Amino acid sequence: MARSFRDCVEHFPLSIFALVMGIAGLGLGLRNWGDYGGPTWLGEPVLMLAWLVFFLLGMLFIFKAVRYPAETIIDLRHPVRLNYLAAISISIVLMSMILRVHEPRPALGIFALGASFHLIVTILVVNFWMHHARFAITQVNPAWFIPAMGNMLIPIPAVAFGFVEVGWFFFSIGMLFWAILMTIVFYRILFHEPLAARVLPTLYILIAPPAVGFVAYVRLTDGLDGFARILFFIALFLTILLFTRVRGQAQVPFSLANWSYTFPLAAMSIALMEMAEWTDHIAYLWAGLALLLFVAVLVLVFLFMTVRAGILGDFCRAEDP
Repeated sequence: MARSFRDCVEHFPLSIFALVMGIAGLGLGLRNWGDYGGPTWLGEPVLMLAWLVFFLLGMLFIFKAVRYPAETIIDLRHPVRLNYLAAISISIVLMSMILRVHEPRPALGIFALGASFHLIVTILVVNFWMHHARFAITQVNPAWFIPAMGNMLIPIPAVAFGFVEVGWFFFSIGMLFWAILMTIVFYRILFHEPLAARVLPTLYILIAPPAVGFVAYVRLTDGLDGFARILFFIALFLTILLFTRVRGQAQVPFSLANWSYTFPLAAMSIALMEMAEWTDHIAYLWAGLALLLFVAVLVLVFLFMTVRAGILGDFCRAEDP
């Protein structure tokens, strides 16, 4: 038993923080539904669960970093796993968004920590890109979008806390690297061998930057203009496109990569509800609620399968290189 626990800590995967993002995204979506006549309390138990999962995973990550620093450094030098470090900083920002309506002052401190950490992660990732020895194009996958998406998320709480210029700073960074990475990732998908089956769920990460970016942009500008519509309809197109492949993706064996479905789709559901508010088109609201219900089902199923995989020790072995 001691060896099993040691192995689980030593090989603790950064990608597991996608659980926090998925659960928090669902909870924030349910809280957002309350603004449109839904039950105002429905999202709170989910958001409390997100806090609990974040705390437990955060403790495990800190323990791994202290007890097994060599393994942690290996993750930070890996071209794919490094990007999941941003899932931790994003999770911190999400925790501030959860807490803000209840305890604004502590939430502001958590937001400052998360935003600062994410800026450090972004600089670390970009430096890694610029000064690497050599990347193979096959090492590129949609997980590379995670740091860019985090920069687009930060403006949402930044505006809520009154730091609009900070929001524009992070939004600009996110837009820059989203544009660059869209070109690189689609070049890899179109002209090289297909993505491995186990990472196919990460394609849904493509939805998150424009969906989150749309919500951030309308909060920053307090209006719906042409550029906001472009972001929204790019996200909507990518959602429809990826749903046309859902049958094939459903046949992929479960792994932590499956959590890549949850946060982007939750973000899209919030974007749809936001669009309904600005346009008064009820169809957007119903589409957002239907998508949110789908995310709720996914989170329940993935939670069960993740717990089962954890009990079986599936996360207690070294990740593929």
